[in-house]
Order: sequence, then structure tokens, then C-alpha cells
Amino acid sequence: MTEALSTLFEGHEIRVLEQDDNLWFPLTDIAKAWGIDRKTPANLIDRNKELFRGMYRTVGDVTYHDVNERGLYLLMGKISADRLKNPDAKTAMIRFQRWVPELIQQYRKKAIVQIQEPSINQELLQARGYAEACNQDPAAFQAAVFRKHNLNEFADIVQPALVHGEVARWYNVTQLCEMCRDDALAGHPERLNAYLKNHGYQYREQGLWRLQPSGEIHGKEYWYEAPSGHREIRIRWQLSILYASGLLHEVE
Repeated sequence: MTEALSTLFEGHEIRVLEQDDNLWFPLTDIAKAWGIDRKTPANLIDRNKELFRGMYRTVGDVTYHDVNERGLYLLMGKISADRLKNPDAKTAMIRFQRWVPELIQQYRKKAIVQIQEPSINQELLQARGYAEACNQDPAAFQAAVFRKHNLNEFADIVQPALVHGEVARWYNVTQLCEMCRDDALAGHPERLNAYLKNHGYQYREQGLWRLQPSGEIHGKEYWYEAPSGHREIRIRWQLSILYASGLLHEVE
């Protein structure tokens, strides 16, 4: 029998699944709670398959899906907080390490109840994973999630060009400022960047803005090359980031 329960770690859903006398934790939930790239735990397991033998499960033959209790503690040991470049991820992981034993203890006592369905952000991240596993355009899968929740205006934004009939539009943060209706942010790229950081869409790494997993739904990183030959990572955003972060609202 499989029993799916969930609780929250600082606003992030952490599902717990019980099967064959084991507790299993989805890698996507763990990565999101730690504020790291959702591929990092799976890549670590892939590089240490023998070490993690019997501690992980897959979807098909290629996609790492979740780890058991031993695997979770091993992941926390292998992904050292001291080695993480994102300071927010470092502190989140330390807090998680202190919190997770209580989560497991509560589960053992059946004190955790199923409190909510996965959030739409979680569904969008899952849709992106499914698209990558099928080698398809993530926008088509994510548009289906928006339509499921009757958010057709968002679905139209992310609908792929093949269906929508037009090339997807991308904006830099300065261009987004021009469309922002918040007077405190309009015309101030540095304030908008800070706003997106505080809302969990990006983080600062060695002077550059990088995408958090939730930001990957609305943006993409690319290499910018200046006339001088200097190259650096920058972010392009879709207009959906302003709606998702509450800076734009549809007129009803």
C-alpha cells in the first residue's frame, strides 16, 4: 500500500510516500526546498550509483524520481552546504537538516496529514520534467497545466510557436521595467531584480543573476558576448514572469 502525505518546509511542499516499508521523498521537492537546481540531486546520484544502490527509484530507465530515508540523509551529506555558491541555498539546507528528523518522526507517529494538492508551480515544474523526458517542448506541457486551472491567459503566453503561430517573445529586465505597473519598480531594473530574487525566481552568484527552479518556468539563461569579447550569463524573461510574481494582472 502506498500512502502519500505532505507537509511544508518554509512554504515548500515536501511529500512523503510510504511503500514496501520505506519512506520515499521526491527529488524535485527536495531541490526546490533547498533552492538548488532541480537536476543537481539526480546528477549526484548518477555519478554515485553504486553508493546510492537501493536508495533511489526511477521513472522508466533514465529519470531519477525519489530517494528513501537513507538516500535523503546521504544526499544531505554529499551536497555540502559549505560548497553551495548560493548563500540562500546554504542557509535553507542547514535549516532543512535540522527540520527533517522532526518531519520523519511526525510521519512515523502518523501526525502528518495530506494538507493540499501540489501547487501550480510544482505542477509546472513537473510538466517541464515530463517534457524533457519525452524530448518535447516544455511550453506545450506547461500550457496544459495553466488550462487545467482555467488560467488561459497564461497558457496563451507560454503556448509554443508551432501552435500559437508566432515566435515567443523574450525581454531583458530593463524592458520588463517598462511594462511593470508598480511605480516603485518601473524604470528601476535593480529593484526589479531584487524583487524577483526575494520572490524566489533568481539568485545572485559571483555578480551574475541565475535562475532558481521556479524561474526556469518563465525565463532562460544565455551567454551574452560584449564587443570586447567578454562573455557572461544573462537572463531573458517571458512576460509571464510579471503575472506570476504579481506585478501584472489580467483585466476581467
